[in-house]
Amino acid sequence: MARRRSRIRQEVNRVLYSGDPSRYVIVYIDRDPETGRQSLRELPAARVVRASEWALLLDDGDTVIPLHRVVEVRERGGRVVWRRWSREGEG
Repeated sequence: MARRRSRIRQEVNRVLYSGDPSRYVIVYIDRDPETGRQSLRELPAARVVRASEWALLLDDGDTVIPLHRVVEVRERGGRVVWRRWSREGEG
């Protein structure tokens, strides 16, 4: 698992230090604490302040998104830069 988190962190850092993170969107799994329902959310990469060893820290100072919930990084135009493997491919 650590290797997978490391890969996600590398991709997010590459986007953050690209010179224009506003060109990118990070897609992650969001869980509603009251209902337990999951949904995919899009996060403008420019909102990410830092990618730690295990999470993304956002600009509001409160929000932390665990790296294992990140499923995709793409350009705003829709081109996928990185995508998590499907469960079948993860081994």
